[in-house]
Amino acid sequence: MSYQVLALACEQLPYRDKLRLAQLLIQLARKEEEELHPEKRVQEPKKSENTNSKEQNNDTLAYVVERLLKSKPQKKAALLNFIKAMYQFKGALSDADAEKIINELQKGKVIKIDGLKITYL
Repeated sequence: MSYQVLALACEQLPYRDKLRLAQLLIQLARKEEEELHPEKRVQEPKKSENTNSKEQNNDTLAYVVERLLKSKPQKKAALLNFIKAMYQFKGALSDADAEKIINELQKGKVIKIDGLKITYL
């Protein structure tokens, strides 16, 4: 089947199906690209391999703070969900890792947690 035949067939679809098809094609193209060129994939180094873990933690914290100050979730559960959502495309972030980030934010005096409510400093 050629591109022209597909393009003509796609013109007959309703707009929602066109959007779903576009999303599917993007996902398939990304998957194929990763399979064909795995060396281009950017992977985060494991903690055992990382010699500059303190520097990486500072970068991670700066990334979180920058986005956090724009959104400012008010409750701890919302903050946990916010942090986990930031890392959903880089790989899943565990609850324990999200808690570590929250602890670092408190140590860095970016936030203060009183019970379940968050105060931004």
